[in-house]
Amino acid sequence: MKLSRTLRGTSLAVAAVLAASTASALCSPASAASVRSLVAASADGLVFDLDEYDAGDVTVQLRDSVAGPVDADDTQDLRYRWKVTPFDKTVPAITLPATGFDTVTDDVTGAFTVPLPAGQPSGTYVLTAGLGATGTGTGAIAEKVLLTVKAGQAALTLGAGESLRAPAGDDVTVTGALALEDGTGLVGRVVDLELTRGAAGTDPRADAGFVPAVAGAPLETTRQLTTAAAGAISVVVSDPEEAGQGTELGGVLAATTVEDVDLDDPAADTTLALDLVSLVPPVDSTVTMGDPGDGKPGEVLGSTVTVLAPDDSFDVDPDVEGVQGDADADPDPVEGQVLALGVDHGFFTDGEVTLPTEVGAPAGTWTDLGKKVELVTAADGTSSYDVAIARDKAFDKDGKLAATVSAAADKTGATATADWDTAAPLNGRVALVLSPKGEQDGPVAPAQAGTRTYYEVYAQDQFGNPVGGEPIDLSYAGNLDDWDYSDDFMVSDFDQAGDIWVVSFENADIELTGTWNDAPTLTYTDTLGGTAADTAAAVGTATARFYELDFGRSRFALQSSATGMVPIGTAVRQTVRVTDQRGNPVPGYQVQFFRLGPDGGTSEPRAVVSTNARGEAAYTFVGSAAGRAQVTATVSDGFRSRTLTGGASFGHRVSATLRGSKAASRKDQVTVTAPRTAAKARVVLYRVQGSKRIAVARGVLSGKGTVDLAVRDRNGKRKKTTYVAVVAATGTTFAAQTNTVRVK
Repeated sequence: MKLSRTLRGTSLAVAAVLAASTASALCSPASAASVRSLVAASADGLVFDLDEYDAGDVTVQLRDSVAGPVDADDTQDLRYRWKVTPFDKTVPAITLPATGFDTVTDDVTGAFTVPLPAGQPSGTYVLTAGLGATGTGTGAIAEKVLLTVKAGQAALTLGAGESLRAPAGDDVTVTGALALEDGTGLVGRVVDLELTRGAAGTDPRADAGFVPAVAGAPLETTRQLTTAAAGAISVVVSDPEEAGQGTELGGVLAATTVEDVDLDDPAADTTLALDLVSLVPPVDSTVTMGDPGDGKPGEVLGSTVTVLAPDDSFDVDPDVEGVQGDADADPDPVEGQVLALGVDHGFFTDGEVTLPTEVGAPAGTWTDLGKKVELVTAADGTSSYDVAIARDKAFDKDGKLAATVSAAADKTGATATADWDTAAPLNGRVALVLSPKGEQDGPVAPAQAGTRTYYEVYAQDQFGNPVGGEPIDLSYAGNLDDWDYSDDFMVSDFDQAGDIWVVSFENADIELTGTWNDAPTLTYTDTLGGTAADTAAAVGTATARFYELDFGRSRFALQSSATGMVPIGTAVRQTVRVTDQRGNPVPGYQVQFFRLGPDGGTSEPRAVVSTNARGEAAYTFVGSAAGRAQVTATVSDGFRSRTLTGGASFGHRVSATLRGSKAASRKDQVTVTAPRTAAKARVVLYRVQGSKRIAVARGVLSGKGTVDLAVRDRNGKRKKTTYVAVVAATGTTFAAQTNTVRVK
């Protein structure tokens, strides 16, 4: 129970009152100008830990707008209910009581104590309350929301994780917060901090501490803080800078909430591991790496990184001024040096098995820490690491992979190589995979009946990396009425050149099975990580599907390389393309091309071509005269045929000239001249004004290819007018533009 209230505690209650809603009614028999209302308050504030709550902490006071707090009539009861909305969104809200209202019959000078619902989850609590009428039926106040609070189990946090690495000989600000499960902070709570200095490291005397509130005072190992906005706390930890700077490792910063005279203890605590480390090693330090060795996917390889500084880099006697070195002449190990490690293939692991969920699962599964880790050296200047690898495309070439492990202490670094090989895997398996498109004779999955489907036969490890040199037996099942195949046995390799093929000459599904007898196995014997090695047959399957071509549902098209009229002498390509009912090209159909024109003659066979793998057959010819060539193509599978028509138009190239003169009738006279082949072509004459062209006259070429055009002279004798003409295309000639002329 709260036995007393300080100013700060009172402020929490006042804040709750100010934030609360009020309910009111006209007061009788008081002045008509006064209004009575209900005001709710929480002694713990609007946000609190459930451990801070005591009976009597939530009250509802009857107030008069003129007289302030007033007593309620003995016949008046407070009616109330709570709505609790849990922070956990998966838990539904609850109203207590579920129907109606609970009642408080006793008050002290108009103050009713409302109990917080017991046994409810952390969340938002909303109080709705009203006041019943007197025995004479007056003074009632309708129910409405009076108070909203958040309550739960507060937690303390320090830093961004479980540990903090900060540079030795420097200051670091440690932040934290006291907050409920939804992140709402608790303000005004007291937190005790205690620093246990690290006992390891190269600093001969651990001396880090909290920066004191009084400048110049010694560093402290304890501090008491009060949570600020959002429940935040902050403290500065300082490590004195000194010659031969050493590291302090293994420190612990502990935070604990405490009870004060205003509020009960939220009962929250936490710790943060604190290492004051070396980010930059001493000048002329060296970084060396051991050889992680070689292994196979599913195994763990590892070694150490060592950081050594020149002899006497660190002070060993804190009581003597300057750097007092050690007694030997050997390089000094750098304890507490931060190392940044990276690996280009595979991942770092802590060597812990990812435990299986069922017995018999393949072993060789390790915790994946990613491709980058940060380590700190131990007392001997070393730090160990482990790497593992799973599926990696670099194995596809020859089953081998050299992974580079790098380590850097600031700008000083070293590398090592982990050699991986898929040979003799922990667990073997077989995969039959469709060969690349370039190795197939045509579209596959499904393939046209009569078209081979090629497969790669892989021996693999459990991760899907290829394994070379392993014997694979092959068998076939399904519709084998009319089919063929290439092999009963293969030795696994790494290429993608089409290891085997199978073909059916009718609609069929053929199942291929590859078996690696006595493939190695290493499986879990329990769900705790126990393993056992053995051998077993590894089997892989694939299904090749074939369909028969439907001539009637196939598509036939004839296309010309000439999209419009082309000049006489141009080579034009006519292409037939055949696709089946699935849109796949059809090879092997015979195509007869017939052509009539443009140079006379009869429609006779000009070429006989078979469709290729793209389903295409082409015929190319040159038009030696003006006019249109009609091309007919007959496509046949030997039993049925389809006829297609197309063609191309050929025309003369035309050059035209423009000549001008001055007519006697104050008109500009021009003449357009073109070849006779352009006779009857339309001509448009344009006057050129800057970048614009304005049509001023039109005509038609005569049988001799000329036309005279006259335009009224707008410039007189002072200026010249520029003209240009355009000769339109005809059915056998192209359009042409003349030169420009200037007429005065």
